[in-house]
Amino acid sequence: MMMIVFLSLLAGSPPQSEQALLRSCEMTPDGWICVYRIPPITAVPERGSAVAEVAPEMGMSVPPSTMSLPAPSIDPIALEESRLIRRCAEASWLSLCTPGERRQARLLRDAANLREALRRDVTRLLSEQQCDAAVRTALRGGDLDLAREARAFCAAGTSANSAVVDHE
Repeated sequence: MMMIVFLSLLAGSPPQSEQALLRSCEMTPDGWICVYRIPPITAVPERGSAVAEVAPEMGMSVPPSTMSLPAPSIDPIALEESRLIRRCAEASWLSLCTPGERRQARLLRDAANLREALRRDVTRLLSEQQCDAAVRTALRGGDLDLAREARAFCAAGTSANSAVVDHE
């Protein structure tokens, strides 16, 4: 076994096109997370192995879709803020975060917690069929998008209820 390792080291490293390339690394509370770009590989079975020489052709069937889903939009600012929160909000003094980053991460984390609590309250009110109170709560919390969502949900709910009543 050691001889194989030694011979592989003597053979040299593979060409640059066959090596995995480091894209980014990030420190998390659990340790380092690194992302690599892996080159494409080709698996070639040995002669006489149990692996079939020719892979059977399998057709991929895609269910017909009448409506295409929009691609999710990723806000780069929100992505950077979430990384800062994960990396520095609860960081110890040994981390690579500056004091300013720690303060900013804690402020961002607290604001995210407040938004989540507001969304939870509005959702609870909507589940209790209290549409006006849900919209008022969202507006008092200063979240106009959440208020719009609550209004749209209530409007969709009342039109669905009227459609059910019309069919009876």
